[in-house]
Formats: sequence, C-alpha cells, structure tokens
Amino acid sequence: MEKFSELHQRFWQILDNGQRAEIRRASTPEDLECLPAFYHLIGYYNPRENKQLARVAFFFPFAENNSEEAEPVGKQLNEAKISEKRIFQVVRSTSPNDLVQLRRVIQQAKLNSVNWEEFGKSLFYWGKRSKKQLVQSFFIKTNEEE
Repeated sequence: MEKFSELHQRFWQILDNGQRAEIRRASTPEDLECLPAFYHLIGYYNPRENKQLARVAFFFPFAENNSEEAEPVGKQLNEAKISEKRIFQVVRSTSPNDLVQLRRVIQQAKLNSVNWEEFGKSLFYWGKRSKKQLVQSFFIKTNEEE
C-alpha cells in the first residue's frame, strides 16, 4: 500500500459530507472498521490492511491539502508552537491513545498541507520507528535553517 495521496484524494472527492463526518467523529482508528463510510473509502484495497488503513484514514479530516513539498509533520507541529510535552505524550502513549493524542495535536496545529505519501506511510507502519521519526522531525533543524 503506497498510494496514500490517492486515498486522501478519494476521501475528499468520493465521500459526501455525511460520510466524512462519520470518519471525523470516530474516537479511535478501530472505530472506523465498523463504519460504512470507511469501506466506501477503501473498498478496493486488500482487506488484510484494514487496520493499517484505518490509522491513515483517521487523520484525513484534519489535513485537507496534500503537497509533496510539505514539511514533515513533526516540523510543522514545532512551527505551530505545539509544546514538546504534547509530542512526548504521543510518543510515550500506547495504542490507540498515541494516535488519538496525535490527532488532537494535529487538530490544534491546523496544518495547511501534509505530504500524504510520507505521513500515510508513517501511520500505516505506525510503531517505535514512526514515533522516533516524528520526534526527530520535531527537534532536528536542517542545515538550510541554520
């Protein structure tokens, strides 16, 4: 599964407002697996990937624009003045609370655009490595910024 931007585009173009609202109101990614709107969204994907796709779709309502040039999500959260305590709250939490916390942080940051291929991959394979990448992109500055 490598077409997260395509799935994101389907979310905004194929689903109607009511279906998008169903997904937005889900409390956890697992809740999506019981919603018809989720299956309208992912209908043509491998059913064995439902859990991973639910993690990705859980965030679609809160980042409408897709851009390959978008900064990493961690860096955008830093620029949005999200406290490092909130980031470490995400990293130290276990599933599904870590994703619920991350979604709240992303809602607060009001991100303009996200690179859905990168962020979607991170969510699809969510675990220690993805959390580490989030923290690193939050803290590490590139040579261009110095």
